[in-house]
Amino acid sequence: MLIYLVDDDQEDQEIFDMALYDSGVKARLLCFSDADSVLNQIKTSSDKPDYIFLDLNMPKINGLECLQMFVNDSITALSKVIIYSTSSNEKDIKETMALGAHNYLVKPVNFKVLVESIRNLLKAN
Repeated sequence: MLIYLVDDDQEDQEIFDMALYDSGVKARLLCFSDADSVLNQIKTSSDKPDYIFLDLNMPKINGLECLQMFVNDSITALSKVIIYSTSSNEKDIKETMALGAHNYLVKPVNFKVLVESIRNLLKAN
């Protein structure tokens, strides 16, 4: 299984990586700090991700705009996009799900909750 994480926060990338490892899910994780780099990777690599975890709050191109690009390029047909954000705003959740996100995970403040959330999301899909 191949997972992409798109998040401009280096610490959040490291925490996600540790939580993925602790979840016991066998997967390779590639992290990207912005939408441009993940879009370039998707367009140039023959190895497509099974899941893309996408932060909403990023500079330049935010997660919502990036999700729209994924939809326009039919990336959501190949990979399951899971929004991974600090926002628990109902508007954000509804908007991203209506746009084509497969799920929405609010970044938990508790590491064990993150581990369980990742395990449940990846085993359920």
